[in-house]
Amino acid sequence: MRIVIVAAPDRRRPIAAVRYVSRWLFRCFYAVGSVVVALGVVSLAILPGDPVLDLAIIALGLFCLAYPTGVVASVRRQQRKYAAMTIEYEIDEDGILTRAEHGESKLRWPAIERTALTDDLLLLWVSRNQYFPIPIDGLSPAERADLEDLLENRTRLWTTSDPDPR
Repeated sequence: MRIVIVAAPDRRRPIAAVRYVSRWLFRCFYAVGSVVVALGVVSLAILPGDPVLDLAIIALGLFCLAYPTGVVASVRRQQRKYAAMTIEYEIDEDGILTRAEHGESKLRWPAIERTALTDDLLLLWVSRNQYFPIPIDGLSPAERADLEDLLENRTRLWTTSDPDPR
């Protein structure tokens, strides 16, 4: 079995991958930021004390709330140089062959720690913090089923919306 995917440039794909992979981290930043801002506002409004310290607490909470937006903006800036590159992925029993205008590389199945399938992306982790997003929105239902079977046999596959974040 061989599945070939030609990935046309799409600026939304890397951003969707970052949001999916980092969703638990982003949720933690939103929760901590909300609590810290609320603590600073309550301290400023009700408790006697140093208003500068209360404003610093509020600023820290606002930073926590803004951090995920900064990460997404950073990914947008990094992707500008790759925006025009078309990549071809060939998935078979040996691994994944990636072809781009600069060359090609082969990623064998033992090098992949885990995988996850979303509606339109296949995410491959080669280490804890390094992953590759591959678009699969152009696959037919039969090709997607073949891909799921192959991934279940070769890797640790998560098909749910909230896999184990580790």
